[in-house]
Amino acid sequence: MNLLLLRPEELSDTDEVELRDRRALHLRAVLRVQVGSVVRAGLLGGPLGEAEVLREDASSVRVRARFEGEAPPVPRDALLLAVPRPKVLKRVLEDAAAMGFGKIALVRSWRVEKSHLGAQALRAEVLREQLLLGLEQGRRTHLPEVRLFPLFRPFVEDELEAWATPGARFLAHPDEQLGPSRALADEPLTLALGPEGGWIEYELEQLTQRGFARCSLGPHPLRVEAALAAAWGQLALARAAGRANEEGG
Repeated sequence: MNLLLLRPEELSDTDEVELRDRRALHLRAVLRVQVGSVVRAGLLGGPLGEAEVLREDASSVRVRARFEGEAPPVPRDALLLAVPRPKVLKRVLEDAAAMGFGKIALVRSWRVEKSHLGAQALRAEVLREQLLLGLEQGRRTHLPEVRLFPLFRPFVEDELEAWATPGARFLAHPDEQLGPSRALADEPLTLALGPEGGWIEYELEQLTQRGFARCSLGPHPLRVEAALAAAWGQLALARAAGRANEEGG
């Protein structure tokens, strides 16, 4: 936990919070806080700041928060994700929140088993918890919007254009030869990641027709969480190159 994330409704009139959940356990067991300790803090949906430990015991930690300035910008990037296996989904959602995706569409593609849609990992409270863990890891405060689309074709034909960001679009697929090599401006982007077996040809064609540039993440197929990390790293480099070009020009 790199950020103590607090919810607005938890704060008292004096900006104090009594923590009795996993956050308190982490503060005591991992960060080993004492009275007077100060940790990084953030307000969910709001600004960053710090929190001072006022009291700690075996069951709780009481802190006083101080936040400064305005909230960070709402993340603009979007992730289109073929629904992975439930255990994988939890890890991927946590990573996606840490990386700064503002919207996540979970789509059942052809190679996604129908049983995945009924998994407990898709329950709202479970999704929220994984996203919060990701925000704490990435020191972010804005909770991503997550929507489930149980059928690929209706999503692509009726929902995609309104859901996706207006900027660059990339489609990761293991049979492609080139990565997302072009420099990117500091614009929002949409990344589409398929299941571990990849998208079927129909899905590739439908996404390509809607502006998704096919790209490779290397010569060998990757697990979903590894593919997300590889794609995010490449796109971050492309953005850095784009900013350097703008500054040089």
